[in-house]
Parts: sequence; C-alpha cells; structure tokens
Amino acid sequence: MIDTAFLKALTEVPSVGTACQPIINLLQGRIGAAYASRWVSDGYILFQKRSATTSDLKVLYVAHLDEIGGCVYGKYADGDGYITRCWGNNPSIYANAKLQAFDYLAESADEAFPVVGCVKSIDNEERMVLTGEGIRAYRTVFTFRQETTFDGDTIAGKALDPRVTLYSALEAVLQLNSPEVGLLCVMAEECAMDVARKAVVYLQENAPNLQLIVNADVPWIRNIGEGRLDMPAIRIFEGRNFIDPMVGIHTADVLERKGVEFHLSAARSGSQTLLFTPLAPPSQ
Repeated sequence: MIDTAFLKALTEVPSVGTACQPIINLLQGRIGAAYASRWVSDGYILFQKRSATTSDLKVLYVAHLDEIGGCVYGKYADGDGYITRCWGNNPSIYANAKLQAFDYLAESADEAFPVVGCVKSIDNEERMVLTGEGIRAYRTVFTFRQETTFDGDTIAGKALDPRVTLYSALEAVLQLNSPEVGLLCVMAEECAMDVARKAVVYLQENAPNLQLIVNADVPWIRNIGEGRLDMPAIRIFEGRNFIDPMVGIHTADVLERKGVEFHLSAARSGSQTLLFTPLAPPSQ
C-alpha cells in the first residue's frame, strides 16, 4: 500500500543541487531510529541498519534527491532582481510557472518563499531574472511550486521522476530490513553529476562486499528506447556510455526466468550510473 501522505510530502518538498537538507530531514523522519545515516555535505547520505557496518553492505539502492531548478547569481544590472542559472530546463519554462525559492542552508520546506521569474537577454543569452523578498545573491536556489494531487492511480505534481523513484527505493530497503542492504541518496544529479563521485570513493574504500547496485531513475519516456510507462527498463547503454551490458544481459536472463516483466533498453543521455559501474565485482 502506497503511503500517499508521505509521497505527497516527498514530492512537494524543495531540494535543488546540493541544497537538500529539507528532503534529508524528511527521509530521516521516515526511515526511523533503526537506521543510521552517513551524511556528507554537497555529496550524499547513506542509510543502513544501525547494527551494521559499511563492510556489511552487499546490496545498495541508489536514487537522487534533487530536482530541476536553479540558483541565483548577482544583481541584475539593468533593473530589479537577480540573474539566475537554470538547471534541467530553459529559462522560459521557469518564468511561466509558479516558483519557490529558499536559502541554500534551509532545513525545511517551511522556509521556502514565493518568487517570480522573467526572461531577459543578457550578453546575447537568454537568462531568467528572479525577483522576490528574501533573495540573497549566490545562496538562494529555486524550483517549481506545486501541490501534489492524487486521482485514483494518477499522481500529478512536480519532481515526480526522482521522488517516486526515491520513495520506491526507500520502501524496498525498509521491506528487506537487512544489515546487508542500504540506501544511498545522492545530490545534484540534475546539474552536476560528478558530485556522486564522493560516494563512489567512499564505497570503494569501505564496502568491499558489494554484490549488487540498483541505481534507479525515471527519465522522460522519450529518453528510453521502446519506453513504456507501465514497464521498467534496464538501460545497458546511456548515450555513448556502456553500463556493463554483459552484467545487464545476465541480470535480464535471471529476471526472465523468475517471470519479472521488464525490457532491455538504452537511454539517449547519460546519468550517474557510469560513476558506480567500477564498484561492480570483477567476477561479474
């Protein structure tokens, strides 16, 4: 049974780039005292049973916390507001939507405040200029502001792709309830994928017994070859990158024998998955 109240909160909470403390606090409240966490600022948070050590990890679920949005730069010289850098979409998409902003060090969604964007041509480039009370140069971030609604099996809201994936990974870890299974939540996938390298380096040094890494995400359906909304896909190619095709195909054979519905596919663009493939055991 899906906990729609928690899923609603998870999708509505704003977290952009590595400004992810609001959603981290929400997750920590959900996962409970039975799990310990290793938090690295501007990097990741790793959840594992409190009784376990990192060397106990054999299965690791990976999902990202952040959503598309942007950050504020300096003052707009030709008028009110601040110049911004947009991540994940073009400036006009944000300028035509309801937006919320918050300080980079904010800890709760309650600290967010409404802002308004408009598109200006600055140095022959379309940039969004953001106005609103509370904006601070170089430390305010912004994203969409939208209430999540449910209508039967249909959910509408913002940030559904990373947050529904995150919800699923979290629930899988809680149901497995094992010291050998952990949840890694990484930051800035939408704008700076190398941030996840901090987690990879830590796992390389401290998790020698990893056997399976499930790095999940939900890209736009057109990004996936033969993509379908009702069936998961294993992406063995991402853009020009190889995501261990032999491992993926062997895994596909096992899943097929177990009667799991899915399909092999490729993605048009890359993701953080490429950073995690070096953690795969050499025997696989």
